Amino acid sequence: MRKCTRCQKEKSLEEFNYKVKSKDLRQYHCKDCSRLYVRSHYERNREYYLVKAHRRNQKIRREIRNYVWRYLTNHPCIDCGETDPIVLEFDHIKDKSFTISSVGRDKRLAEVQNEIEKCEVRCANCHRRKTALQFSWNKNYLPL
Repeated sequence: MRKCTRCQKEKSLEEFNYKVKSKDLRQYHCKDCSRLYVRSHYERNREYYLVKAHRRNQKIRREIRNYVWRYLTNHPCIDCGETDPIVLEFDHIKDKSFTISSVGRDKRLAEVQNEIEKCEVRCANCHRRKTALQFSWNKNYLPL
């Protein structure tokens, strides 16, 4: 049993978070008081945490955009050899989890790299032609 320094209640040791688990040291505040403190701290400093998260998300998106640009710069179209990254696209060959070009703040660089491994690089024209052949599209059957 231990007494919480905030609420002054006697509680079992399991009701206190670890401070240093490897040394079996527990915090002086119970889990309930710690939770209340963390919640009130966030509410008092909400703007700071929102700005911090926004900056982190911008940085992650920038890293992903730079990675994709470098990848496309080093991987030309596998069909025609086009090297302009502006017209190059990722053609999913294996199981598609998400569209790489529309990656928002919910994906990490490692996830994007794993998704790129499932793709081949094609220019927009070759990608459309391959897709048309793959799905048996024909000019005569397209709606006008």
